[in-house]
Amino acid sequence: MQAPIKKIILATDFSDTAKDASFYALWLAKTLGAELIPLHVFDVSVWNVPSQYYLKPGFDGVVEGIEDSKQRGKETLRKLEEEFDIKVDTVFTEGRAGEETVRVASELKADLIVLGTHGYSGWKRFAIGSVAEYIIRHAPCAVLTTRHLDRRKRERRKTDRRKSNS
Repeated sequence: MQAPIKKIILATDFSDTAKDASFYALWLAKTLGAELIPLHVFDVSVWNVPSQYYLKPGFDGVVEGIEDSKQRGKETLRKLEEEFDIKVDTVFTEGRAGEETVRVASELKADLIVLGTHGYSGWKRFAIGSVAEYIIRHAPCAVLTTRHLDRRKRERRKTDRRKSNS
């Protein structure tokens, strides 16, 4: 029987949560003999600047800051590639993280997307949105989300305390 997962995309924002997800993605790729593709989306929407600022003195510094951040993202993706002990092909793209991840997964005919989720709820989720939720709802393939290990430990402690108080 042939493994149904041949191509895995690791969507990363380089956070601790994404580092945890990379552990699972690498393990799955090795176990299944699948291709691993680390993907980083440089989210240009974070840098949206109203048009009236384009002509103001000092705006060149903002543009340089964007380019510096973009270059740091590319370098960090390259370093991540070097950390894996298997050959990987990385993808760096620009746009909204959820939309670009889904687009790349479709384009590359991925079988699985692996990503970390911060697990925000309430106001934080409303204010910053949920990339993971967008990907889960729109992905052309299976999606595996992981939570940061420290966060999971805190959640277990809360559950254990509730049980002991009952």
